[in-house]
Amino acid sequence: MSYQTRTGRGGRVATETELSGIRHRFGRGDIVASLLGMLTALGTLALVAAALAALTTIELQTNLINEQGALDEIEVAGTIAAVVVVFVAFLIGGIAAGRIARYDGGMNGIGAALWFLLLVAVFAALGAWVGEEYNAFAGAGLPNWVAQIDVEDVTTAAIVMSIVFVVTMFAGAYLGGRIGESYHRRVDAAIVEETVR
Repeated sequence: MSYQTRTGRGGRVATETELSGIRHRFGRGDIVASLLGMLTALGTLALVAAALAALTTIELQTNLINEQGALDEIEVAGTIAAVVVVFVAFLIGGIAAGRIARYDGGMNGIGAALWFLLLVAVFAALGAWVGEEYNAFAGAGLPNWVAQIDVEDVTTAAIVMSIVFVVTMFAGAYLGGRIGESYHRRVDAAIVEETVR
């Protein structure tokens, strides 16, 4: 195994030249890292949403369909704020996943977003089959996109905004994962620098 080092804006960064074996053993998808990244994003989403509600008059509009299945009127400020909050939450969740996984941070950030979508789907299924009170996301004002799919009068705007939220979530999670992974690259560079002295 050998390294080359180059100087970047954040200091010396290690560039791996023969790390395929190490990456094969320790890289790729990490279930624990992506799950913890998802939980971090979920906690951040709930915390930031609560803080925003307490400090401003803006009501986050992560869902365009309410608990009763009726369409809500689109509020521009609430929708924009919701997009920003979702991005920030999954950026932080992706950073957590990337730091924990060490390699393939972007992939594990996306894994965190996938776990979140699965959780949303599970709660939506519970709400549909057992009772709406079992859909914890609907009651807490968290993203409830899957439960909105079968609403009869769903509009194009509701569909488009749900897609925007999902794309924003994955973009934030991927970027955060890459940021989290970059920390380990700096550590690797420092180790190599100490080794060759």
